[in-house]
Order: sequence, then C-alpha cells, then structure tokens
Amino acid sequence: MNWGLTPKRLFSILAITLATLAAYTILSIPIPQRWWIASAVILSLLILILLYRSVVKPVASAQRGLELLSAQDLNNRLAKVGEPGADKIVTLFNNLITRLKNERLRIREQDHFLHLLIDASPMGIAMLDLDDHISMVNNAFTNITGISTEYGSGKRLQELGNEIADALAGIKPGESAVIRHDGTRLYRCYHLWFIQEGFRRHFYLVESLTEEVRKAEKDAYEKVIRMISHEVNNTMGSVQSVLETLADETEDDPDLNLTIESCRERCESMCGFIDSFANLARIPEPVLKDVDLDEELTRMLPFMKLMAKENVEVNLCCDSAGNHIPKIISADMQMLQQAILNIVKNAVESILEKENPCGSVSITTRRDNDFISLEIANDGIPISSDVASRLFTSFFSTKRTGRGLGLTLISEILRKHSCSFSLRTHSDGITRFIVRFPQIQKD
Repeated sequence: MNWGLTPKRLFSILAITLATLAAYTILSIPIPQRWWIASAVILSLLILILLYRSVVKPVASAQRGLELLSAQDLNNRLAKVGEPGADKIVTLFNNLITRLKNERLRIREQDHFLHLLIDASPMGIAMLDLDDHISMVNNAFTNITGISTEYGSGKRLQELGNEIADALAGIKPGESAVIRHDGTRLYRCYHLWFIQEGFRRHFYLVESLTEEVRKAEKDAYEKVIRMISHEVNNTMGSVQSVLETLADETEDDPDLNLTIESCRERCESMCGFIDSFANLARIPEPVLKDVDLDEELTRMLPFMKLMAKENVEVNLCCDSAGNHIPKIISADMQMLQQAILNIVKNAVESILEKENPCGSVSITTRRDNDFISLEIANDGIPISSDVASRLFTSFFSTKRTGRGLGLTLISEILRKHSCSFSLRTHSDGITRFIVRFPQIQKD
C-alpha cells in the first residue's frame, strides 16, 4: 500500500524525531553537560543536511524525472541538486529530454511534410489501417474515384460499391494492374505495403495513364493516316486521270463506258474514305466563345429530330422559358455541334438495333455548383463490359460498316474543349453519355 512516504517526507520525519529527542535530552540533563548534547545535535544536523543533499535530493530528482517521462512532458527539465555524481545524471537526463523533444519535433515536421506531399501528389493514394480499412486518401484519389476520407473512412474497398475500388480490391499485394474506367480513362494501379510497428500496412497507388496513352495512340494513328492518305491519294489521282481518258474514248461502247464510270465512282469513294481519316488528324484548335448551352441545343433540336426515325423520340429537357437560367459555357459551337450530333446519332442507332426498334433519346442539361453538364441518354442496346473497355479506342467499332472514328472524333473535340466525359450503361439499363464543361473563369 502506498502511504505517500516520499524520501523528503521520510527525511522530515527523521529530522523532527531527532530534534524532539535532542530537546528532551537537553531539558532532562544537568546544565553543565548540555553543551556536549548541543554539540552532538549540531553534528547530527550537519549529517542530516549532507544526507539530504547526497541521498534525498537525488532520489527526489530521479522520481521527478520518471514522472516527466511517464507524462511525456518534454518541456520541463530537472534542476541540479549540488551533488557532483547526481548532477552528472541530471545533466545527462536533461540532454536526453532535449534530444527526444527535437526528435519529436523533427518527426512531426516530417509527418506534416509527408502529408503535404501526399495531398499534392498527382497519383491517387489510399492508406489502409492494420485491419484493411481505409484510413486516409489524398485529393487525387478523391478526384479519380469520387471516394473521400469522410465517405470511405473505416470501410473496406469492397464495401464502397465503387467500380475502381472493386478493381483495386482484386489486386494482390506487390502487384499492379491497368484499369479502364467509363471507357475513357485508363489507370495503372499498385497494391503495396510497408512495415509499421512490426505489422504490414497496405496502401494503393493510382496513376492516370489516360493522357499518356491517348497521346501515344493519337501520334500513331496520325502518322499512319498521313502515310496512307499520301499513298492512296497519289495512286488514286493517277488512276482517275487514266479512267477519265478511257471514259472519253469509250463513249461508243456503253458497257465498257459503264464499267469505267463504276471504277471512277469507286476511286472517288476510296478518296472520300481516306479523307475522312485524314480529317481526324487535322482537327483545328477551337475558337472559344461564351454561349448559352440551352439556347444552342434548342436551335439544334429540329435537326436532331430529323435524324431520328418514326419510333424514336428526341427530347430536350432544360429550364422553362419563364424560369430560364443561362447555362454559359465557353465553346466553339461548330465543333461542339459536330460532337453532339454524333452522340445523338449513335444513341438513335443503338435504339434501332433492338429487337423492338423504338425508344427515346433524352438530352438534359444541369448546373452542378459552378459547372455545367450535358447528358444524352438512350434506352437502346446496353454497352457490354467487353465493349466498354474498348470504347474511344481508335478504329474500334461494333458496326459492320463502321470505321471506328465516331467516338474518336467526339473525344478529340471534347478534349480540345477541356471537357471531362463518360459513356456507360447504368444499373437502370439506360446508357448515358455525360459531358462536364470546365468552369468559366470570372474576372
């Protein structure tokens, strides 16, 4: 049981006891002999003082040091006790406390710097705790997946219901994988770990490959297109010249002349086919102007309705005339119209390919805080997972006569407008092409 008997208290009790005994002895003996007792008392007091300085104060100082360490108080220091051996220990202890304080400060500064680096990193980073629950994500990870720390904290990746999170959960420790999301974005993902307090802590890195791969693909197909265009146009030009000469000389032979005209038409068709590829490599930079998206879509609506068949409806959903709030975007409408018309055309064709070729295409504009979004939805044939992974890939098409240029042209125009976009079939069976326009900078 602890009675609170510290060295100081024990020393005080001993001093009081000796003083009491000395006083009693002095008072109970004859006067001539008291000076001997007084001398003994003085000597005892000197011994007590020396005992206090050499034993009690060092022990009390050691206890104070233990209390500081127990409380992790690195701001206070021990005072010297006046005893050389004990003062060396006090000096060593104070130096140790100073080093611990500096080390704690250094670790905090490094930790703060590390958090700044993680937040500023262009790679998405997600840290897991020892139970594989999300403990921290950085801004890049939030932008890529839409998972914030507030939403995902304390949850496992499999519990988030997020497509990218599900893909990450399937990557084994120490391995990497390439993930395609929404058919437009490509990511390389890593599952790594480090040792903390003897246990593995897992984390994920998500690196965007979209722009890098897109640029490599664009450079490759532009080079191929220029080479093919040069060779085919030169060859077809010579062939057409010869066919024109033969056509003039075979006017008297209708059958032969008809054959030559057919060859000329085929050459012109081939040149037109190659020109459509060449036009993809010559998309100009947009001349941007501030326009009202709803007004532009309203002007385009009659033409978009003509693109649809009898069983397909094209509807535009925007603010009513009385409550119209302008949705201003910065765009080159000639280029943007081409992209929108191609999206609507693909939506109509998707509906017509169903067994029961009827449905609707809904065009909706929304204001999301300071951003404007355009959604073109259809209830046509859903996009399969296999097709979704290859969308926006140059020369890929699901149509028998398709050239694989439609979505590539759309993506190039939207990227030149700095838009983000996605195309996929949602859980309700509706396929949505969603375009998000960049925020207009205000003066």
